Amino acid sequence: MYIVDLHSVFQEGHSRTEIESGVSELCEEIYEKMAEDETLWVCAPNQYSADGCWPVGMSLAESIRAEVPLVLKNIISIHTGGQSGGDFRPVYEEVLFLVKDKRKYKFDKDAIRVEHVYKGNEWGGERETGLSAYHSTEVRRYNPEGKDPGNLWITEVRDETPNEEVDESLPFDRYEAFRRCIRAGSHKGETIFTVGANGSTESIIDEEGRNHEVLEVDF
Repeated sequence: MYIVDLHSVFQEGHSRTEIESGVSELCEEIYEKMAEDETLWVCAPNQYSADGCWPVGMSLAESIRAEVPLVLKNIISIHTGGQSGGDFRPVYEEVLFLVKDKRKYKFDKDAIRVEHVYKGNEWGGERETGLSAYHSTEVRRYNPEGKDPGNLWITEVRDETPNEEVDESLPFDRYEAFRRCIRAGSHKGETIFTVGANGSTESIIDEEGRNHEVLEVDF
């Protein structure tokens, strides 16, 4: 599995052209090294700069796929809360989930399931099954392993009212987002190759029972 964290790249002030070109070249190198079942996760904070406001995730996805035959399986949005320094600042970042072979890649959704939203009110025998949102088939309404976290990761506060509706949305820790990516996209004992990772990411890799190797890259 590969994780590319571009947080420090943006802090260093690289231009949009430099970043898109550098990331595309890096992904081309990674593609050649990847096994068919491995996954690649590119963490792309949104950016407000002299180049203007640009949607980093989608822009990088387009530039990567123009150069490399990687398959974009999903884009995950993480509400990070942004940084101090004025009204116009990014409050979320995106994670591109890319694979080499869409028929063979590792992805364990059960490893990242979360608690069911309305378990307290609806859990029971009345609504055990329902129609799938994607297919005209009957499925379990509540998976025993938990709820699919979806592709928008936020911290939901639901204990301030009795009906368990969302009372408040708070930022989601970006390093806990990396933990989810690691759990879903790799197995214990696998080596996680990283670009731009810091000590927090390295600690999570160790805690999750994976090995770690740094890829040296110059943008």
